[in-house]
Amino acid sequence: MRFYLRPLSFLYQQIVGVKNSLYDRGAMGVYKAPVPVVSIGNLTMGGTGKTPVTDFCLKALVAQGKKVAVISRSYRADASSPCLVEVGHPFAARYYGDEPVLLAQANPQVSVFVGPSKWQTAQYAVTQGSFDLLLVDDGFQHRKLFRDLNIVILDATEALANYAVVPEGRGRESWQGLERADVIVVSKCNLASEEYLKDLEALLPDGKEVLYLGYEIKSLKNAQSNQAMSCAEIKDQELFLVSAIARPDVFEKMMRDLGPVSEKSRHYRDHHQYTLSDVRNVEDEFAKSQAALLVSTEKDAVKLRALLSHPSQLWMASLEVTELGKKGRLNEIISQILR
Repeated sequence: MRFYLRPLSFLYQQIVGVKNSLYDRGAMGVYKAPVPVVSIGNLTMGGTGKTPVTDFCLKALVAQGKKVAVISRSYRADASSPCLVEVGHPFAARYYGDEPVLLAQANPQVSVFVGPSKWQTAQYAVTQGSFDLLLVDDGFQHRKLFRDLNIVILDATEALANYAVVPEGRGRESWQGLERADVIVVSKCNLASEEYLKDLEALLPDGKEVLYLGYEIKSLKNAQSNQAMSCAEIKDQELFLVSAIARPDVFEKMMRDLGPVSEKSRHYRDHHQYTLSDVRNVEDEFAKSQAALLVSTEKDAVKLRALLSHPSQLWMASLEVTELGKKGRLNEIISQILR
């Protein structure tokens, strides 16, 4: 840990604290949507598994017949004003952002809206249709938008030291921020030790409901045909990985449980917008590696498909979220604000 950065982290934490204090005291204006709003966010800079949790919640709500809109930010994307994600756009991931496109593709019954500002995007969304609920992706620190339920995700594979506030660690705010949470979800619990989970629990505020989720890769899906390949079929085949996510180490660890991973695998910074040159380089390195399968995350696949010479070469790691504990509890909590 870079202790010499602690003074800068302290300064950043004070600035965040002042902002939160102003909102807590009502000194800053807040937009309240005419429908219930649920935020799914985190304390760190990314990689907690927020998108799979959002997808998990969306599928449960749609199964209940609820009409849901997702509110997301067009982070490192071209959309400069609030708009509805159109998955048919030729370069959808570049224009709207990778995660919003992934959520829209996986949940065609859901309207996904993006824009530079979440509260303005929420304001726009409610003029475009009648919704039972707005689900805000990565909304915990966006205090300008009122929410009826704050869900915060903590990653069980993140070293506790990394929760130090940036730039010393990866924290957007201190542990104290969890006081604003209504529900704390600990993700990837199956990848962590019992000792780590106990240490993490000791840092959580009293009186908060804590839920636990496991993450597993159950199969690979072909990026073009959507054909599935079971874990048994993957065994002992060398895998060439390509990703642009916050925690490529976790992705690689999960893939190593399925088969050997090529040393030539490529990792780019989170939300990287792949260029044609990037993809040609990946294709060349994949061919040289003689690995059996070219594998990416589902988030990366929405960007890579349009650039690959042969999209059928690409396989997506299909991630499944499982509840460890009372089944359906997370959906039950969300449903309570809809009554």
